[in-house]
Amino acid sequence: MTGKELKQIGFECDDLYLSTGLDREHHLLYKGTLTCRAILYNPAQYYLRGSITDVYAVEITPEVLDNDLVGEWGYTPTINIAPNGYYTVLFYRNTTSIDVYHLEHDLYGLPFTVKLHYEFNSTNGLFSEEFIGIGSAWITQDSTQAAISSTIFIGGTAATLVGLVVSAPALTAMGALSFFVGLYQTAG
Repeated sequence: MTGKELKQIGFECDDLYLSTGLDREHHLLYKGTLTCRAILYNPAQYYLRGSITDVYAVEITPEVLDNDLVGEWGYTPTINIAPNGYYTVLFYRNTTSIDVYHLEHDLYGLPFTVKLHYEFNSTNGLFSEEFIGIGSAWITQDSTQAAISSTIFIGGTAATLVGLVVSAPALTAMGALSFFVGLYQTAG
């Protein structure tokens, strides 16, 4: 074997979709899973068996997203690729609990890029391949849940009244709502 037995032919990431949940104090929080996949191709006329090891992010941008990720990367550990076959390796990492204010002001709608290093080691120990995959996508959220949950926490009538009094040309409706939810979470 020459050490070039396996080829990465693609690497992509899904949009990071953040959905709502509640913590023990009933604060509205968002969580999600950053998911990327590498598509590997076996050009050989025999099966390639092995495992993925040494997985780490070389770079995640924006940095604010990298700060919101917890734990190690999870991934598909064992691989068995047929001759002239393809295999998709899934990589994933969870976010921390993100409050609405942080989501709306720092993350929502931003593009992100993941540069991920990983290594494939053959079961028979004859070769190993190192790969770097680069993928990008967008950070998005369930905005319907955010609006409904925020209204429940703030109180529909009070939120509308306070929003009308405080709103300024610079504040958007969602920005004002996020501000009030952030205030509630800080005080609550």
